[in-house]
Amino acid sequence: MSDTPLIFNHTIQGFFARAFPAGVPEALKQQLRASGVDLDKPFLPAYPVETWSRCIELSAPFVFPDENPQDAWHKLGERMIDGYQETMIGRAMFATLRLLGPRRMLQRSRKNFRSGNNYTDVVLSDVSPTEMDLWFNETQEVLRHFVAGIVLAGMRVGGAEQPHVDVLRTDARGITYRASWAQKS
Repeated sequence: MSDTPLIFNHTIQGFFARAFPAGVPEALKQQLRASGVDLDKPFLPAYPVETWSRCIELSAPFVFPDENPQDAWHKLGERMIDGYQETMIGRAMFATLRLLGPRRMLQRSRKNFRSGNNYTDVVLSDVSPTEMDLWFNETQEVLRHFVAGIVLAGMRVGGAEQPHVDVLRTDARGITYRASWAQKS
């Protein structure tokens, strides 16, 4: 396996399909092309994580022009999951995850993220019956916000009631989120 952190092409392709359902604006396509992703040609098998981060960073102002960058990156993560659940595979996957509940769904985080890249590591810690800490080996600021959005949307579409994702701490090796949800009544 490569030591280079890579994002697989289906992740990038899915991102653009969900972020821009009406099509990617030409101005953004030009910026992406200069950053190494040409949407008018077949996708490469994988892209460096820095290229992926830049795709999200460049896309954010086109999708959420009135948001600050961090909130826009977070919302793009949410949009990716919300869009995925609208696909046939996504509907089936999230129906299963709803049966598992928030805790077991979060326990699958590493496996779920690794289906889209070759590098994500996740360490889980139980905090309470309705809280878990998730450490991700994510060091890119853009991706830290994007991942928080993915986790939040994943919890929401996975059936968690009143889900929240907060940043507990960051360091040079990664980020720790606190994921919490309301106890079902």
